[in-house]
Amino acid sequence: MPLVERLMGLSADGTAEDPNNKIPVHAFFAAQSEVIRGALTLAQVKTFLNMDAATQAEYDTLAATAPTGSTATALANKALFIEKVHSIFILAEKRYPQYSTPAEVRLKLGI
Repeated sequence: MPLVERLMGLSADGTAEDPNNKIPVHAFFAAQSEVIRGALTLAQVKTFLNMDAATQAEYDTLAATAPTGSTATALANKALFIEKVHSIFILAEKRYPQYSTPAEVRLKLGI
């Protein structure tokens, strides 16, 4: 099941609520912060959030859009990126206008 649908709490086709496969938005982003700090690896996050192949593929696509580097500026840019993505998913989770469908969310994310 794709990552966007899981974070939005939707079925794989994006048409119905599916709380059984939902990834909690705040837990997901706490994990991303821990990845940036070096406390967790991407593999660990994928495992404990029970990501299947489709979820992992979309996660990898999203991660590829993140800024890279280890300078102070690069780390700040990574943190700003994570905060932007977090904000998008907070709005998407409640289906606010312009954030109500997986397609709209992917457009906002640039994936």
